Amino acid sequence: MSASTLDPETPATSPAANTPAGSRRFLGFRRVALIELALFFLVAFGLDFTVGAGERFDGIQPHPFWIPVLLLSIQYGTNEGVLAAVAASIALRLGNMPEQLITQDFYQYLYAVSREPILWLVASVLFGELRMRQIRERDELRASLDLARKESDAIARSYRQLKSVKESLETRVAGQLRTVFTLYQAARSIDRLDEGEVMLGVADLIRTVMRPEKFSLFLLNNDVLESVTNEGWDDEDNYARWFDNSSQLFETVVGRQRMLCVAKHEDERILQGEGVLAGPLVSDDTGEVVGMVKIESLGFMDLSVNSVENFRILCEWIGTALAKARQFRELNEQRLFTQDGALYSSGFIDRQAEFLAHLGRRLGFETTSITIRPSGLSRLSAGQRAEVAAAIGKAVRESLRDTDLACDFGQHGLVFGVVLPGTPVEQAQIVAAKLESAVRKALPGPLANIPIAFTAQKVGAA
Repeated sequence: MSASTLDPETPATSPAANTPAGSRRFLGFRRVALIELALFFLVAFGLDFTVGAGERFDGIQPHPFWIPVLLLSIQYGTNEGVLAAVAASIALRLGNMPEQLITQDFYQYLYAVSREPILWLVASVLFGELRMRQIRERDELRASLDLARKESDAIARSYRQLKSVKESLETRVAGQLRTVFTLYQAARSIDRLDEGEVMLGVADLIRTVMRPEKFSLFLLNNDVLESVTNEGWDDEDNYARWFDNSSQLFETVVGRQRMLCVAKHEDERILQGEGVLAGPLVSDDTGEVVGMVKIESLGFMDLSVNSVENFRILCEWIGTALAKARQFRELNEQRLFTQDGALYSSGFIDRQAEFLAHLGRRLGFETTSITIRPSGLSRLSAGQRAEVAAAIGKAVRESLRDTDLACDFGQHGLVFGVVLPGTPVEQAQIVAAKLESAVRKALPGPLANIPIAFTAQKVGAA
């Protein structure tokens, strides 16, 4: 017997086999059992005819033909065991019937002839049925094990899904607990009067409220929506960076002041793949449309009725903040003095310098300016920058004539200047040297050596 056939349910090693090797059958019997039986009798007959007396081992106890009967019965069950018993009986008695002795009657002779075959049949049925019961119990255990594994896998999958849902809910609950605080912080970021600071805060506010994957901010400029902020866009994205008044999206968002949501069929047609949500930035105070916020990509769970309503409120919020910042900028350009009242504003001084230049050309006098530009202010603290600005303002006011104009040249208080009517460039350079000396004296000790450039130049007509 080969070692590979000890288990009738052993899977076949061939990738083409779909059933276990021991389960392949021929005429209801396992093929491997038939092969083993044939090989055994082939070897047995060969030994009998070459080494033995040619009587098929008759008289030897225990008879060698017990080997296939017992092995096949124990290994494969009743069918193969009975087959082995029949084959052994035929191999023993076919053409090999012993002669009846004078001392034997018919029944004694029949017993002597049929004793071995009857014992083989009884043994094959007995051991075969024991093997069949074992196989049935094993199959039931395997079926129970497979069912238990499936149930275990189902329980594990359910547990993983439940754990994922729990973690998601915990994240959402934690996010909701932080929403009020984070929303307050984000709202403060757009509560500014400078347009640049407002637009920087807009990105934080949109991320906090909507949690988008991709979004953009558009500002209205002469009947054109121009993109000023794009976040999350990839190189493969082909989203439009501007929309003119001929586009349907511009007409709907700006003209009709209507919000678009991709969940609506009509809005999806208007968006044309440009995003999920788009809303106008409208000022609550004036009703003016200043731009548009467009969300190109949003998580599936983040798109809901509440998020759409939050987006509408968000657009109104941002629109009001931008409108106020723009209004402040326009008013600031028209103001006469800076906020502290110490210097003329940059907008006013530009108009005055232009007027003096034209007047000087007509009356024959020159108008020059001195630019005072400190360096390295970005490395100083806010208090130190205020000290530098105060020292420059004090020195300029004490050193100038009544006709000279001290002013803020813009750039958020980083550049100062003086306009000198009726002063040639040569004299302006002398004034610049005096101003530098006065400024150095006015600066506090730790800041006395910061680099400050004093440049004198002629003011020309714009």
